[in-house]
Amino acid sequence: MRYSFLLFFLLPIYLFGQHQITGKVIDKKTKEPLAFVNIVIADERLGTSTNIDGYFKVKSSIPIATIKLSYVGYEPQEITINNQSNLLIKMKKTSFALEEFMVLPGINPAERIIKEVIKNRKKHNPEKSLDFKYDSYSKMYFTASTNPNKNNALDSNDLKAIQWLDKHHLFMMESVIERKYKQPDKSYEKIVASRVSGLKNPTFSLIASEFQSFSFYNPTLNVLDKSYLNPISPNSISKYLFLIEDTTFTNKDTVYILSFRPRKGKNFDALKGLLYINTDEFALQNVIAEPMEQDEAISIKIQQKYEKINGSWFPVQLNSNMVFNTLKFGNLKMMGIGKSYLKNIEINPEISKKEFSYIATEIDINATKKEEEFWNKYRTDTLSLKEKNTYLKIDSIGKAANLDKKVKGLEALLTGKLPWGVIDIDLNQLLIYNEYEGVRLGMGLQTNHHISKWFSFGGYGAYGFNDKAFKYGGNIDFLIDDKNDIELNISIKKDVQEPGVVSFYDYKTPMFSPAGIRLFYLSRMNNIDKIEARFKFRTLRYLKVYVFGNQENVAVTNNYFFKQRIANNIILNDQYYTFNEVGVELRYAFKEKVIKTLSSKITKPTNYPIIYAKLEQGITQFEGEYEYTRVTVRAEKNFYINNIGKPSFYVEAGIVDGNVPQHKLNSSLGSFKPNSFMIAGQNTFETMLPYEFFSSQYLNFHLRHSFGALLFKTKKFAPEIILVSSAGFGKLSHKNSHGGEAFNTMEKGYYESGLVLNNLFNFKTQGYQLGFGAGAFYRYGPYQLENTSENFAFKISFGYAF
Repeated sequence: MRYSFLLFFLLPIYLFGQHQITGKVIDKKTKEPLAFVNIVIADERLGTSTNIDGYFKVKSSIPIATIKLSYVGYEPQEITINNQSNLLIKMKKTSFALEEFMVLPGINPAERIIKEVIKNRKKHNPEKSLDFKYDSYSKMYFTASTNPNKNNALDSNDLKAIQWLDKHHLFMMESVIERKYKQPDKSYEKIVASRVSGLKNPTFSLIASEFQSFSFYNPTLNVLDKSYLNPISPNSISKYLFLIEDTTFTNKDTVYILSFRPRKGKNFDALKGLLYINTDEFALQNVIAEPMEQDEAISIKIQQKYEKINGSWFPVQLNSNMVFNTLKFGNLKMMGIGKSYLKNIEINPEISKKEFSYIATEIDINATKKEEEFWNKYRTDTLSLKEKNTYLKIDSIGKAANLDKKVKGLEALLTGKLPWGVIDIDLNQLLIYNEYEGVRLGMGLQTNHHISKWFSFGGYGAYGFNDKAFKYGGNIDFLIDDKNDIELNISIKKDVQEPGVVSFYDYKTPMFSPAGIRLFYLSRMNNIDKIEARFKFRTLRYLKVYVFGNQENVAVTNNYFFKQRIANNIILNDQYYTFNEVGVELRYAFKEKVIKTLSSKITKPTNYPIIYAKLEQGITQFEGEYEYTRVTVRAEKNFYINNIGKPSFYVEAGIVDGNVPQHKLNSSLGSFKPNSFMIAGQNTFETMLPYEFFSSQYLNFHLRHSFGALLFKTKKFAPEIILVSSAGFGKLSHKNSHGGEAFNTMEKGYYESGLVLNNLFNFKTQGYQLGFGAGAFYRYGPYQLENTSENFAFKISFGYAF
């Protein structure tokens, strides 16, 4: 009797799931799976949608006679079920396109829905409302389009390419990542498994999550490292047009399918696509989005799928589909397909703050050694024959072509270090140019982890063809605690150094960059002979601390001299100095992410200003000649503001308390060279001579604002418009101590402004774009020159993109 009573309650549950239909929906022409197709059981308020891979499952308590399919941009279908349980459904495109929106009079009902989504966006954004853990399995492969335009005749090479692509992909990789996140901003990812066709280096696995934002709820969305205004951000209704395209059902909930695109006349970085809004708390269920204006080199479309897990909506699958318009396999366009599946999701688990460090992402040392049994636990399906063939074929090609060495070359561009067995070659030492040294050729070598993880040693040598002098240096580094980034460094060098410039150990300026252009104009250098010990550690997660002590001998190479009083009031015009210093240097980068590969650490840009500070105390012990205190603070940041552009600022302030030679003052970084070929830079005074001003107390400020193409844009001409403004203030103590070279001070304030037009001319080749433009700058204020024409500086500008 008890069992009969139990069956009485279980019977409805059993009957409800008794009838089931599964299947897959694809595009009739391309055979690609269609994500989020609406499927409704005829005459019932029951429905579902396909997942990102095009698969679906429909359950009903009564026999299923017919199902109805609808999908924006495709012809609706009604399928009669004749004792079928697994279907392959092909849908045909209509002539509908998202560009054909019509603005209808009256209140737009789609906007009421979007307002509810916007109101709930923080609640549904996992990184704003939850702690969580998950494992993700990602698969990415590159192939080529085998559906060329009918107007283009296929030659024999194309046919061979299509035959090859029928059996292989061009490239394929898989990864398994463990991630944990704790409010408000602690995140850690570990790549525990990696497999890349043709390669043993797992670094490529890092790109799996770089194509799109983890969540679609942030005010701006990153797609291929470019930021777009989110259609569900505050005030987005004034920028985007929304329309209800369809309505379907998921269990007892209604799902609205809304299309979106930028309104006419609005010029901003916009997306277009479809939003599937579930009336259960007005949460996103599915997303399809792509840039309104695709990049000429790469076109991309992203897809996201969300499910409700333990009462919270959470992303469960992220897809990225790319078409490389400039890269071809034969005459066929290359394509990239990326899929990420989130599994083992835990909502609000117990996570200790001690589980996080300054490392945001790292690769397990055994990531490339996982067996098939491990992979099959995470794969959504077993590898197809085509995917297996890809690994077999490309692995053999990669071994023959030694692709791992070429990947090391790509990583070297990011780190500046090229691995060569047990040695890393310092690429930054190979070739340098400035006016003082002319062409400087050099070589820097450093041992790597193949010798020891805990210490390394190395050195460099260089020769300047203009000053005809040889320079060299050496160092030894000890890694004391990798988790807390604790290191000890001892170094010596005999080199040249620009006077009046404070160097920060962690501040690197690439020569071939706008900020590095000023380095070409260095015409004054002093010879230095320096030995230094430096102790580094991390604290407060984002703060790097360097404690140092050094001795530096400086020999002036021009006519400048420092007046020193010695016994009996005799003044010595000195051009050789010995500085002994102890001090501390700080670098604070709030929320900066550090990626740890098997061989190096790479920092990703933070959304907050980076602040540098340095305290140097000159001491007279151990043959030091000067007692002084030198404090320098520097901050810089590049921003992105929707519909406004990209402002950036650079500010530096400092003070020297004590009577010191010019080498320890500040020279304000001018980059104007009359009657010479000049290139516009960044974070420099464009109308100021390189060593026109020196100060012992100073404040320099540089502001740039790039409007991009927001102010002017056509299909073939989109110049980047940049406004520039700089100001400097300075004061010099002990003016009478300096002689031999005349210079000014900036008590009254130095001012300049300018306009830069980038990308007036573009040169495009396979994979990169080089743009040229022009800039004009004007010097005004108390230090304006008498002849108006002398206050102008006209320079060319250039930029490149890959």
